[in-house]
Amino acid sequence: MPDPILETERLVFHPFTPDDYPLLAELHADPEVQRYIGGAWTREAIQGRLDAYVAEQARYGFSKWKVFLRDGTFVGRCGVSLWSRNGGFEIGYSLRRAAWGQGLATEAAKAVRDRFWQLSDAGHLNGFTAVENLPSRRVLERIGMRHTGDEDLGLGGMSALYVLERP
Repeated sequence: MPDPILETERLVFHPFTPDDYPLLAELHADPEVQRYIGGAWTREAIQGRLDAYVAEQARYGFSKWKVFLRDGTFVGRCGVSLWSRNGGFEIGYSLRRAAWGQGLATEAAKAVRDRFWQLSDAGHLNGFTAVENLPSRRVLERIGMRHTGDEDLGLGGMSALYVLERP
């Protein structure tokens, strides 16, 4: 595997490649992982996400990235993507259930947030999650994001919206 794009104490990040469909499909096949992100994704939806991640990486130098433990275990994805809602960027993460409850999402999101500020000149970063997804809301708050209200984004329920201004 090529050199990582980002590392933390416990995590290693790599950009997605066109060959990573099986990793993304396996992650998003778990109904609990999908619980707050619109339910099951079709094969076409997964391929579309993968294609978007690869294209964003080429265009911006960042996107959603594959996340591994230092021992090489794939744990999920985390990164920043273009957000069509307002032309800005949004931070997002999905981790395998085996990685939940260990602080890995917060560790990943903090590292991605900091790397985003280094790689972009954006004035702010967006985040959102299902209103009832309290663990994800805590991650957004731990990385310094401010809740700006709730809105129906068409994802099957109300979403809590967050923003973080450039430091």
